[in-house]
Amino acid sequence: MAGKHEQLARTIIENVGGTDNVKSLTHCITRLRFVLKDESVAKKDVLEKTDGVIQVMQAGGMYQVVIGNKVTAVYDEILEDFPAIAGGGEVPVEEDDKSAEKNSLLNRLMNTMSGVLMPVLPVLTAAGIIKGLMSLCTALGWLDPTSGVYMILYAVGDGFFYFLPILLGFTAAKKFKCNEFVGAAIGGALVYPAMVNIATTLPVAGSLFAGTPFQMDYFNTFFGLPIVMPGSGYTSSIIPIMVAVYVASLLEHAFKKSLPDMIRDMFTPLLTLVITVPLTYLVIGPVVQGVCGVIFLLISALFNAGIVGGLVGGAIIGGGFGVLVMFGLHWVIIGLGLSSIAAQGFDYVMAAGGIGPMVGMSQGLCVTLRCKTKKCRELALPAWISQVMGVGEPLMYSILIPLKKPYVINILGGCIGGAVIGALKGKIYVFGGSGLFGLANYINPNGDWSNFLVCCIGIGVAMVAEFILQWILWDEKAEKETFGE
Repeated sequence: MAGKHEQLARTIIENVGGTDNVKSLTHCITRLRFVLKDESVAKKDVLEKTDGVIQVMQAGGMYQVVIGNKVTAVYDEILEDFPAIAGGGEVPVEEDDKSAEKNSLLNRLMNTMSGVLMPVLPVLTAAGIIKGLMSLCTALGWLDPTSGVYMILYAVGDGFFYFLPILLGFTAAKKFKCNEFVGAAIGGALVYPAMVNIATTLPVAGSLFAGTPFQMDYFNTFFGLPIVMPGSGYTSSIIPIMVAVYVASLLEHAFKKSLPDMIRDMFTPLLTLVITVPLTYLVIGPVVQGVCGVIFLLISALFNAGIVGGLVGGAIIGGGFGVLVMFGLHWVIIGLGLSSIAAQGFDYVMAAGGIGPMVGMSQGLCVTLRCKTKKCRELALPAWISQVMGVGEPLMYSILIPLKKPYVINILGGCIGGAVIGALKGKIYVFGGSGLFGLANYINPNGDWSNFLVCCIGIGVAMVAEFILQWILWDEKAEKETFGE
């Protein structure tokens, strides 16, 4: 029996060059993300004229077909109709294909971050929403932090973030094509309670870089080498586990090639873990911690350099984040934001960058009220509803980009709101929901409402400015030329 989206699925596969041209397929909230053997074979002009396809983007080393909220159904249809595209979105990659890879270092980095974070993003968002709502309920006095309701629901949200390295270890191993359970085991070692609590159970044994902003205390040694730990261990961390699993993948591949068949299956994971975990605690973790520390210092210096520094930094992030999202190049920023929250308990960058959905809500409402043509109205209302729920691509690709000027207005609104939040040193405490659900991200878990109010001021200014600018600058002539009478 034909599926509801069978024709769209077949049209997309046909025009990306067929199954033989597909190296891998994943999807996000609104896009099918193909890695193609030869992008020149794909017929972009045909795809963009296909009913059901909003836009085609080539970025981050991927061929991205934007189809909106039905992406999961179309993705499932493709996997069902084209068995050559393996479950999980991957097809076998020939060795000679690897040597033909022409992606830049930046593209490979973005592709890696996307591949590791994308599978957990829906649940990460859900966990963030739960944490944010629990903070809201306790701040308003609706829930007692000692109640069973709070404890169980908070365990769902906070437990996910606490053990995030285990989950990312699994997805990173899948991305790097090694044993997923080895990746999860490395993550488990990084969040093992005895190691996480080492700072509270043992006295300081020494310090590295004492007296500098990069001072690192250590509480034990491994054959005489200092074991340096962040204050909260590696719980909720992002980048250390990615680097560790990449190293593990290299080791695993080497052991599989060199060990005798008789002992390969047992000794490959054994040697991989015994080498990778100590290496992560002794080298990878401290180095990544140091690099992230430098980045955090630079960002903090900018946002704390008086009103001007915060205003400039917030404007750049607030206006520029949506541009990065359009090209799928926002994963490094999200990764750093999550790392900042794990290390400091808050993040400046995503506080400014996260206002985009709110700006889009205001703009989408304005467009829905302002547009006159039938096709534009049919696109605007569902796109605005998606925007309220935090999904911005339908509005961006169906209306803002085709009309051009509204897209510039969207960036300007983000700059305005980001500048206000940056100047007032607004912070985000959890990476959770978007759209209306995103408001809970700004609530300080300690019950202090000042940051929430600061960020609401920035969001409010941005939304009002966006609505007014879009209403005044709406171009009915451009609407008719683009969408017809």
